[in-house]
Amino acid sequence: MQTPADPMNRRSPLRSPWLRVTVAGAVLAAWGWFLWGQLAELRAFEWRVAPLPLAGAVAWGALYFSGLGVCWTLLLRTTGGAARTVPLGAGTRIWTGTMLSRYLPGNVWHIVGRVALAGELGVSRSQVLTSATVEQLLTMLGALTLTGLSLPFWRGAGSTELWLLLLVPAGLALLHPRILGTALRVAATRLRRPELAWPYTYGEMLALLGGFTLANLAAGIALWVTLTTLAPVQPEQVAFIIGASGLAWAIGYGSFFTPSGLGVREAALTVLLSQTFPLPVAIVGSLVYRLTLTLGEIVAVGAARLYGRRATREQPEEPV
Repeated sequence: MQTPADPMNRRSPLRSPWLRVTVAGAVLAAWGWFLWGQLAELRAFEWRVAPLPLAGAVAWGALYFSGLGVCWTLLLRTTGGAARTVPLGAGTRIWTGTMLSRYLPGNVWHIVGRVALAGELGVSRSQVLTSATVEQLLTMLGALTLTGLSLPFWRGAGSTELWLLLLVPAGLALLHPRILGTALRVAATRLRRPELAWPYTYGEMLALLGGFTLANLAAGIALWVTLTTLAPVQPEQVAFIIGASGLAWAIGYGSFFTPSGLGVREAALTVLLSQTFPLPVAIVGSLVYRLTLTLGEIVAVGAARLYGRRATREQPEEPV
Protein backbone atom coordinates (compact mmCIF):
# COMPACT_ATOMS: atom_id res chain seq x y z
CA MET A 1 0.00 0.00 0.00
CA GLN A 2 1.26 3.45 -0.84
CA THR A 3 2.01 5.90 1.92
CA PRO A 4 -0.47 8.74 2.36
CA ALA A 5 0.11 11.37 -0.29
CA ASP A 6 0.64 14.96 0.68
CA PRO A 7 -1.93 17.10 -1.16
CA MET A 8 0.46 20.04 -1.10
CA ASN A 9 3.03 18.19 -3.20
CA ARG A 10 2.34 19.36 -6.75
CA ARG A 11 5.75 18.57 -8.28
CA SER A 12 4.61 15.46 -10.13
CA PRO A 13 3.40 16.18 -13.69
CA LEU A 14 0.55 13.72 -13.06
CA ARG A 15 -0.81 16.21 -10.51
CA SER A 16 -0.85 19.05 -13.00
CA PRO A 17 -4.29 20.71 -12.98
CA TRP A 18 -3.90 21.42 -16.70
CA LEU A 19 -3.50 17.71 -17.42
CA ARG A 20 -6.61 16.93 -15.41
CA VAL A 21 -8.61 19.67 -17.13
CA THR A 22 -7.45 18.41 -20.53
CA VAL A 23 -8.43 14.82 -19.78
CA ALA A 24 -11.77 15.87 -18.28
CA GLY A 25 -12.43 18.02 -21.36
CA ALA A 26 -11.64 15.10 -23.66
CA VAL A 27 -14.01 12.83 -21.72
CA LEU A 28 -16.82 15.39 -21.89
CA ALA A 29 -16.16 15.96 -25.60
CA ALA A 30 -16.41 12.19 -26.19
CA TRP A 31 -19.72 12.19 -24.33
CA GLY A 32 -20.98 15.05 -26.50
CA TRP A 33 -20.02 13.20 -29.66
CA PHE A 34 -21.69 10.02 -28.40
CA LEU A 35 -24.91 11.83 -27.43
CA TRP A 36 -25.01 13.56 -30.81
CA GLY A 37 -24.87 10.16 -32.51
CA GLN A 38 -27.74 8.87 -30.34
CA LEU A 39 -29.87 12.01 -30.64
CA ALA A 40 -32.45 10.51 -33.00
CA GLU A 41 -32.98 7.47 -30.78
CA LEU A 42 -33.21 9.63 -27.67
CA ARG A 43 -35.86 11.83 -29.28
CA ALA A 44 -37.90 8.86 -30.50
CA PHE A 45 -38.05 7.20 -27.08
CA GLU A 46 -41.33 7.68 -25.19
CA TRP A 47 -40.18 9.40 -22.02
CA ARG A 48 -42.00 9.66 -18.71
CA VAL A 49 -40.68 11.56 -15.70
CA ALA A 50 -42.02 11.14 -12.15
CA PRO A 51 -40.94 14.14 -10.00
CA LEU A 52 -41.80 12.60 -6.61
CA PRO A 53 -39.60 9.50 -6.98
CA LEU A 54 -36.86 11.75 -8.31
CA ALA A 55 -37.01 13.72 -5.06
CA GLY A 56 -36.79 10.41 -3.20
CA ALA A 57 -33.66 9.55 -5.19
CA VAL A 58 -32.10 12.84 -4.10
CA ALA A 59 -32.90 11.94 -0.49
CA TRP A 60 -31.15 8.58 -0.89
CA GLY A 61 -28.21 10.42 -2.43
CA ALA A 62 -28.08 12.69 0.62
CA LEU A 63 -28.12 9.63 2.87
CA TYR A 64 -25.23 8.18 0.85
CA PHE A 65 -23.01 11.22 1.37
CA SER A 66 -24.02 11.63 5.00
CA GLY A 67 -23.21 7.97 5.58
CA LEU A 68 -19.76 8.38 4.04
CA GLY A 69 -19.16 11.37 6.30
CA VAL A 70 -20.11 9.38 9.39
CA CYS A 71 -17.89 6.47 8.30
CA TRP A 72 -14.90 8.76 7.76
CA THR A 73 -15.41 10.29 11.20
CA LEU A 74 -15.50 6.84 12.81
CA LEU A 75 -12.36 5.91 10.88
CA LEU A 76 -10.63 9.11 11.99
CA ARG A 77 -11.51 8.30 15.62
CA THR A 78 -9.62 5.02 15.44
CA THR A 79 -6.35 6.93 14.87
CA GLY A 80 -6.39 7.95 18.55
CA GLY A 81 -5.32 11.13 20.29
CA ALA A 82 -7.49 14.18 19.78
CA ALA A 83 -9.22 12.44 16.87
CA ARG A 84 -10.86 10.00 19.27
CA THR A 85 -13.05 12.78 20.68
CA VAL A 86 -14.21 14.27 17.36
CA PRO A 87 -18.03 14.38 17.51
CA LEU A 88 -19.90 12.54 14.76
CA GLY A 89 -21.77 15.69 13.81
CA ALA A 90 -18.62 17.80 13.58
CA GLY A 91 -16.76 15.16 11.58
CA THR A 92 -19.66 14.72 9.18
CA ARG A 93 -19.87 18.49 8.65
CA ILE A 94 -16.15 18.60 7.88
CA TRP A 95 -16.45 15.75 5.39
CA THR A 96 -19.59 16.94 3.59
CA GLY A 97 -18.58 20.59 3.68
CA THR A 98 -15.30 19.97 1.86
CA MET A 99 -16.27 17.31 -0.67
CA LEU A 100 -17.83 19.68 -3.21
CA SER A 101 -14.39 21.22 -3.73
CA ARG A 102 -13.14 17.97 -5.30
CA TYR A 103 -14.58 19.16 -8.60
CA LEU A 104 -12.03 21.99 -8.68
CA PRO A 105 -8.87 21.47 -10.76
CA GLY A 106 -6.28 19.55 -8.77
CA ASN A 107 -8.72 17.21 -7.01
CA VAL A 108 -6.97 17.78 -3.65
CA TRP A 109 -8.84 20.70 -2.14
CA HIS A 110 -11.32 18.54 -0.24
CA ILE A 111 -8.36 16.95 1.58
CA VAL A 112 -6.77 20.34 2.21
CA GLY A 113 -10.08 21.51 3.68
CA ARG A 114 -10.30 18.48 5.96
CA VAL A 115 -6.77 19.10 7.22
CA ALA A 116 -7.61 22.72 8.06
CA LEU A 117 -10.99 22.09 9.71
CA ALA A 118 -9.95 18.97 11.61
CA GLY A 119 -6.85 20.84 12.75
CA GLU A 120 -9.11 23.27 14.61
CA LEU A 121 -10.25 20.25 16.69
CA GLY A 122 -6.66 19.30 17.49
CA VAL A 123 -6.37 16.50 14.91
CA SER A 124 -2.95 16.28 13.28
CA ARG A 125 -2.43 16.63 9.56
CA SER A 126 -0.91 13.14 9.35
CA GLN A 127 -3.99 11.57 10.93
CA VAL A 128 -6.28 13.28 8.42
CA LEU A 129 -4.13 12.28 5.45
CA THR A 130 -3.85 8.68 6.62
CA SER A 131 -7.56 8.37 7.35
CA ALA A 132 -8.34 9.85 3.93
CA THR A 133 -6.08 7.26 2.27
CA VAL A 134 -7.60 4.31 4.14
CA GLU A 135 -11.04 5.79 3.48
CA GLN A 136 -10.50 5.41 -0.27
CA LEU A 137 -9.59 1.76 0.22
CA LEU A 138 -12.67 1.11 2.36
CA THR A 139 -14.99 2.95 -0.03
CA MET A 140 -13.63 0.96 -2.97
CA LEU A 141 -14.00 -2.33 -1.05
CA GLY A 142 -17.49 -1.29 0.05
CA ALA A 143 -18.54 -0.69 -3.57
CA LEU A 144 -17.00 -3.98 -4.73
CA THR A 145 -18.54 -5.88 -1.80
CA LEU A 146 -21.94 -4.52 -2.79
CA THR A 147 -21.33 -5.58 -6.39
CA GLY A 148 -20.11 -9.01 -5.31
CA LEU A 149 -23.17 -9.63 -3.15
CA SER A 150 -25.43 -8.72 -6.08
CA LEU A 151 -23.65 -10.85 -8.72
CA PRO A 152 -25.61 -14.07 -8.03
CA PHE A 153 -28.77 -12.15 -8.94
CA TRP A 154 -27.44 -10.86 -12.26
CA ARG A 155 -29.20 -12.70 -15.05
CA GLY A 156 -26.65 -14.48 -17.23
CA ALA A 157 -23.68 -13.47 -15.07
CA GLY A 158 -20.70 -15.46 -16.28
CA SER A 159 -17.01 -15.69 -15.58
CA THR A 160 -16.51 -12.15 -16.87
CA GLU A 161 -18.33 -10.74 -13.84
CA LEU A 162 -17.93 -13.49 -11.26
CA TRP A 163 -14.15 -13.03 -11.02
CA LEU A 164 -14.95 -9.81 -9.13
CA LEU A 165 -15.96 -11.99 -6.19
CA LEU A 166 -12.27 -12.80 -5.71
CA LEU A 167 -11.60 -9.15 -4.90
CA VAL A 168 -13.71 -9.33 -1.73
CA PRO A 169 -11.58 -11.89 0.20
CA ALA A 170 -8.45 -10.20 -1.15
CA GLY A 171 -9.68 -6.89 0.21
CA LEU A 172 -10.57 -8.42 3.57
CA ALA A 173 -7.05 -9.81 3.83
CA LEU A 174 -5.58 -6.43 2.89
CA LEU A 175 -7.34 -4.80 5.84
CA HIS A 176 -5.72 -7.14 8.37
CA PRO A 177 -3.28 -5.42 10.77
CA ARG A 178 -0.51 -7.72 9.57
CA ILE A 179 -0.80 -6.20 6.09
CA LEU A 180 -2.33 -2.73 6.28
CA GLY A 181 -1.02 -2.21 9.80
CA THR A 182 2.49 -3.20 8.76
CA ALA A 183 2.37 -0.81 5.80
CA LEU A 184 1.31 2.02 8.09
CA ARG A 185 4.08 1.23 10.58
CA VAL A 186 6.64 1.31 7.77
CA ALA A 187 5.26 4.65 6.63
CA ALA A 188 5.37 5.97 10.20
CA THR A 189 9.03 5.03 10.50
CA ARG A 190 10.10 6.40 7.13
CA LEU A 191 8.17 9.65 7.52
CA ARG A 192 9.00 9.97 11.23
CA ARG A 193 5.34 10.38 12.06
CA PRO A 194 4.45 7.81 14.74
CA GLU A 195 0.77 8.75 14.70
CA LEU A 196 0.43 7.02 11.30
CA ALA A 197 0.79 3.60 12.94
CA TRP A 198 -2.35 3.63 15.03
CA PRO A 199 -3.22 0.32 16.78
CA TYR A 200 -6.52 -0.44 15.12
CA THR A 201 -8.18 -3.83 15.49
CA TYR A 202 -9.34 -6.06 12.67
CA GLY A 203 -12.86 -5.98 14.10
CA GLU A 204 -12.92 -2.19 13.90
CA MET A 205 -11.86 -2.25 10.27
CA LEU A 206 -14.43 -4.89 9.32
CA ALA A 207 -17.16 -2.87 11.05
CA LEU A 208 -16.08 0.21 9.12
CA LEU A 209 -16.16 -1.78 5.88
CA GLY A 210 -19.73 -2.74 6.73
CA GLY A 211 -20.57 0.94 7.17
CA PHE A 212 -19.05 1.90 3.83
CA THR A 213 -20.94 -0.96 2.17
CA LEU A 214 -24.23 0.31 3.61
CA ALA A 215 -23.43 3.83 2.38
CA ASN A 216 -22.86 2.45 -1.12
CA LEU A 217 -26.15 0.58 -0.80
CA ALA A 218 -27.89 3.95 -0.35
CA ALA A 219 -26.27 5.13 -3.59
CA GLY A 220 -27.48 1.98 -5.33
CA ILE A 221 -31.02 2.57 -4.12
CA ALA A 222 -30.75 6.14 -5.41
CA LEU A 223 -29.93 4.74 -8.87
CA TRP A 224 -32.84 2.31 -8.69
CA VAL A 225 -35.29 5.07 -7.75
CA THR A 226 -33.84 7.33 -10.46
CA LEU A 227 -34.48 4.69 -13.12
CA THR A 228 -38.07 4.23 -11.95
CA THR A 229 -38.68 7.86 -12.92
CA LEU A 230 -37.68 7.07 -16.52
CA ALA A 231 -38.95 3.55 -17.25
CA PRO A 232 -40.61 0.55 -15.58
CA VAL A 233 -38.24 -1.44 -13.38
CA GLN A 234 -38.94 -5.09 -12.59
CA PRO A 235 -38.24 -6.48 -9.08
CA GLU A 236 -35.67 -8.93 -10.46
CA GLN A 237 -33.67 -5.99 -11.87
CA VAL A 238 -33.14 -4.25 -8.52
CA ALA A 239 -30.12 -6.29 -7.38
CA PHE A 240 -28.46 -5.79 -10.76
CA ILE A 241 -29.02 -2.02 -10.60
CA ILE A 242 -27.58 -1.75 -7.10
CA GLY A 243 -24.56 -3.86 -8.04
CA ALA A 244 -24.02 -1.86 -11.23
CA SER A 245 -23.91 1.36 -9.23
CA GLY A 246 -21.06 -0.01 -7.09
CA LEU A 247 -19.09 -1.33 -10.06
CA ALA A 248 -19.50 1.92 -12.01
CA TRP A 249 -18.27 3.89 -8.98
CA ALA A 250 -15.19 1.65 -8.73
CA ILE A 251 -14.44 2.12 -12.44
CA GLY A 252 -14.93 5.88 -12.15
CA TYR A 253 -12.62 5.99 -9.15
CA GLY A 254 -9.91 4.38 -11.27
CA SER A 255 -9.97 7.41 -13.59
CA PHE A 256 -7.53 9.52 -11.58
CA PHE A 257 -7.57 12.42 -14.04
CA THR A 258 -11.29 13.23 -13.92
CA PRO A 259 -12.91 14.87 -10.88
CA SER A 260 -14.99 12.27 -9.06
CA GLY A 261 -14.90 10.02 -12.14
CA LEU A 262 -16.93 12.58 -14.11
CA GLY A 263 -17.89 11.10 -17.46
CA VAL A 264 -16.09 7.80 -16.88
CA ARG A 265 -18.56 6.58 -14.27
CA GLU A 266 -21.47 7.54 -16.52
CA ALA A 267 -19.92 5.69 -19.47
CA ALA A 268 -19.41 2.54 -17.38
CA LEU A 269 -22.93 2.77 -15.99
CA THR A 270 -24.39 3.22 -19.46
CA VAL A 271 -22.65 0.06 -20.68
CA LEU A 272 -23.87 -1.90 -17.66
CA LEU A 273 -27.46 -0.66 -17.72
CA SER A 274 -27.76 -1.19 -21.48
CA GLN A 275 -27.61 -4.95 -20.79
CA THR A 276 -31.05 -4.74 -19.21
CA PHE A 277 -32.63 -1.45 -20.30
CA PRO A 278 -33.05 0.26 -23.69
CA LEU A 279 -30.00 2.33 -24.61
CA PRO A 280 -31.82 5.70 -24.25
CA VAL A 281 -32.81 4.78 -20.68
CA ALA A 282 -29.26 3.67 -19.90
CA ILE A 283 -27.82 6.93 -21.25
CA VAL A 284 -30.26 9.33 -19.63
CA GLY A 285 -30.43 7.28 -16.44
CA SER A 286 -26.66 7.48 -15.93
CA LEU A 287 -26.66 11.25 -16.53
CA VAL A 288 -29.67 11.93 -14.31
CA TYR A 289 -28.09 9.72 -11.64
CA ARG A 290 -25.05 12.01 -11.56
CA LEU A 291 -27.38 15.00 -11.17
CA THR A 292 -29.32 13.17 -8.45
CA LEU A 293 -26.20 12.43 -6.43
CA THR A 294 -24.92 15.99 -6.84
CA LEU A 295 -28.22 17.39 -5.55
CA GLY A 296 -28.13 14.81 -2.76
CA GLU A 297 -24.65 15.98 -1.82
CA ILE A 298 -25.86 19.58 -1.62
CA VAL A 299 -28.78 18.47 0.58
CA ALA A 300 -26.36 16.55 2.83
CA VAL A 301 -24.15 19.64 3.18
CA GLY A 302 -27.14 21.80 4.06
CA ALA A 303 -28.50 19.29 6.56
CA ALA A 304 -25.12 18.97 8.28
CA ARG A 305 -24.80 22.73 8.61
CA LEU A 306 -28.31 23.13 9.96
CA TYR A 307 -27.65 20.37 12.49
CA GLY A 308 -24.41 22.08 13.48
CA ARG A 309 -26.11 25.45 14.04
CA ARG A 310 -28.84 23.83 16.10
CA ALA A 311 -26.31 21.95 18.22
CA THR A 312 -24.37 25.18 18.79
CA ARG A 313 -27.48 27.03 19.95
CA GLU A 314 -28.42 24.23 22.34
CA GLN A 315 -25.02 24.18 24.04
CA PRO A 316 -25.23 25.66 27.54
CA GLU A 317 -23.30 28.86 28.04
CA GLU A 318 -20.22 28.58 30.23
CA PRO A 319 -20.40 30.58 33.45
CA VAL A 320 -18.37 33.76 33.44
